[in-house]
Amino acid sequence: MVAMTAPRAARAQVDDQFSWGASAGAVIPANELAHDHTTGFNIGGSMAIGGLDQSWGIRIDGMFNRFGAKSGTSAGNAQILAGTLNLVVPFVASDRLYVIGGIGGYGYHPGVKDGTNATDFGVNGGIGMFLPGLNGYIEARYNHFYRALPDKHAAVFVPITFGILF
Repeated sequence: MVAMTAPRAARAQVDDQFSWGASAGAVIPANELAHDHTTGFNIGGSMAIGGLDQSWGIRIDGMFNRFGAKSGTSAGNAQILAGTLNLVVPFVASDRLYVIGGIGGYGYHPGVKDGTNATDFGVNGGIGMFLPGLNGYIEARYNHFYRALPDKHAAVFVPITFGILF
């Protein structure tokens, strides 16, 4: 029995996929962040461990998000820089859909001269779809950055990104 499982275990090691990637898209502010800011853009980079045919993977993401300021407010073009560690799991035995979630460190810069920067941890979770022909993905993730805004309110935002893995 052990002899029969060894080739399968060895094959799983060969199928491991290490890749890096780049992503870009729109970022939508929500809750308190949406009071003073409009939809902006996001760019990012990724390191991924795990393949499409595996039961799970790990992805380390770095992202830069920039939000526009709403007219009639004293807000500036806010920026959120983040680094996250995420688990990627296929969604209901699908070979293309997946769920992603994890934790990370986030930094907030309000974009105004006298604004207060904030750094704290946060959580994220979302859903995505692999695009095998392009070796890429499209995903949307809910990010909750604790104690970022004045009065210790959370910064909540949803990046919708297109990424390519190399």
